Amino acid sequence: FRNNNIYIYMKLIVSTVAPYPWLKLDKNGRPVDKGQFNEKAFLNTFPKEIQSVIGVAPAGSSTFHSVKIPSKRLANIQAAVPYALEESLSEDLDELHFTILDWAPDQPTQVSVIAKQMLKRWVETFSDAGVSLDAIVPELSLLPIHPSSEASVIEQSTGQYAVKINVFNGFACDQETFDYWWSDEANRELNIAVNDKGLAETLKQSGGEKISHWPIGEGFQSWLEHAPDQLNLKHSFLQNAFEPEHLKPKSTWLNVAAGIAAGALILLGASQWFEVNKLQQRYDANQQEIRALFDESFPDQEYLDAPRRQIASLLSISEDNPASEMFQYLLSIATEIMPAHQAKFDEINYRDQQLQVGISAPNFATLEAITTELNKIPDLQAALISSGSTDSGVTGQIKIARIPQDV
Repeated sequence: FRNNNIYIYMKLIVSTVAPYPWLKLDKNGRPVDKGQFNEKAFLNTFPKEIQSVIGVAPAGSSTFHSVKIPSKRLANIQAAVPYALEESLSEDLDELHFTILDWAPDQPTQVSVIAKQMLKRWVETFSDAGVSLDAIVPELSLLPIHPSSEASVIEQSTGQYAVKINVFNGFACDQETFDYWWSDEANRELNIAVNDKGLAETLKQSGGEKISHWPIGEGFQSWLEHAPDQLNLKHSFLQNAFEPEHLKPKSTWLNVAAGIAAGALILLGASQWFEVNKLQQRYDANQQEIRALFDESFPDQEYLDAPRRQIASLLSISEDNPASEMFQYLLSIATEIMPAHQAKFDEINYRDQQLQVGISAPNFATLEAITTELNKIPDLQAALISSGSTDSGVTGQIKIARIPQDV
């Protein structure tokens, strides 16, 4: 990456996780070089002439959502989006960062959601090496859709899949989840471009009516080589609370003049502020009620990060509930298996006689190995229902249940 190229006005697009694949763009936004670094020590070798550095969040690290909010004001929509999506999210709202990708009055608002802690780690990793990220965009936003197709399906060498149906509708998943998605007849009727020839043939043979092979590669480097215009910095996660310090307006007399002009609009925005503040007060009141309920119902338990889901689990395994024995049985088996695979629990939930565990593991193969080992136990069935990558490994959700015995 140290060569005699002219770097002036160039952008560097780089993954936020190892092995840090990167793509260099010229001043016209066209790819001119690419590669990867196996260690984050490369951050210390960034050419000073690079104009900006754009991070790419791995496909499985964020989710896309579409929600209809009855408001004509962007500020109101930004305030309401977390509450509108709360029921569809597994994490607490305070742990998540919401980015508005696209909106228009009386139209569905397109949103991306990512964990705040993950964003913070990435920003700090680059900052510690003296590199300021100008933006972090979701990898799926860089995946193009062929002009003659309705969707793109990418099979990756890691065993994961990336699916994109339109500009703001996409997801990353494992084999089992992809098979479930493909079992929907409506999806088999889509006009789909597939990066892998073998997968294209498989989808045709399993009911795909309009499948074509499009050798576009499996990551953002090759995607942007095909369609460099896919890069849209409006999709960056580094907005609002995560806005980079070096991009914030400086305090000059122009800012002062702008501030005076903006002050004239304060009265016009009073009602808007009131609506946003009212939403925040309602949320705070709900959080206090949840905390009070938790403390009253479980005085011996430490207050947890995800109280609503954890309260449901604690109720289902309370001492006067016969399901408690089943919970202890399933948990003991899971606890025995995890250490051998260098995996650890992030979350434990029990409901309807099924144990769902969130775990962190070194790689996707480990998640598959744990699921396989659980299924080898005669009276158990296990399924990996979701997985995703982080900068330090992978996470997954595994559901474990006892197979009903014939009477």
